[in-house]
Amino acid sequence: MNSRSAPSLAAGMLVAAVGLAQAQTATGEMGVSAEVARTCTLSAEPLAFGTLSVTEVTNGSALVTLECNGVSTVTTILVGMGANADPPTTQRNLAAGIDDRVPYTLHELEAGGADIATDGAVTLVQVGTTNTYTATLYGKIQPSPAYPMGTYADTVILTANYAP
Repeated sequence: MNSRSAPSLAAGMLVAAVGLAQAQTATGEMGVSAEVARTCTLSAEPLAFGTLSVTEVTNGSALVTLECNGVSTVTTILVGMGANADPPTTQRNLAAGIDDRVPYTLHELEAGGADIATDGAVTLVQVGTTNTYTATLYGKIQPSPAYPMGTYADTVILTANYAP
């Protein structure tokens, strides 16, 4: 072998060895999926009247919020009568103990107007372009010196019907 061909041969072997040492590749696929279930959460601030007046109407209000994932077509909620209604479909009452009652009304307008009836529908307003809807419920208690002393409460069921 002549002295000129030795470096050429060595360079050729080096190129061949580098080609064999290169990393090999393999490809595959990965599936990606998700499911969107239509769900909504309905919540309300407490409607706290505070200390009642014996000479003036006592007012209160509470914000009701419905938050949905995905687009919703919910435009109303139903407002129940409350746990202490007497009779069950006509008069909402705050109760303290077994016999003590303070009647109250719920309204969709701050100025009052008609009482929200049994399972009465209240219109929700969409907040901007979000999937959040709100309504404010207004409550009124007429003045009376006859209310017995005590701490009064009631629970009103709110219902939103939506398509899943």
